Amino acid sequence: MQRTPHTNKRRRGMVSLLFLLGIAVLLPACREPAQKKSDDRSLAEPGEVLIKFKAGIPDDSIRALTARLGLEKVRELSAIGVNVYRTTSRVSVKQVLDASKINSHLIEYAEPNLKYRIPEKDQN
Repeated sequence: MQRTPHTNKRRRGMVSLLFLLGIAVLLPACREPAQKKSDDRSLAEPGEVLIKFKAGIPDDSIRALTARLGLEKVRELSAIGVNVYRTTSRVSVKQVLDASKINSHLIEYAEPNLKYRIPEKDQN
């Protein structure tokens, strides 16, 4: 019995689909868990948040918002236009991040102050 070109195309398509599904299943299993995800809160500096305000926002608006949220300015990363704030006991980092979404007309982004470590080279 001879196969038609239509049947051959369908068979090739199914083989390709199965191959891609196999790769999709096996690839994550083969990856090395080299580093924790960046959103892991255990890597965050306790009680610190990075905030970048939108361009042109007046300083008094920034001071009013940070005072309302109970934030204390720790330092400014002027090269990238980001401020580091420490939360007070009355507000958590999560609450600040939630408030940044509500105040998106003022805040470009806000995120926890994450610690990054560079692995040491093997001495051998």
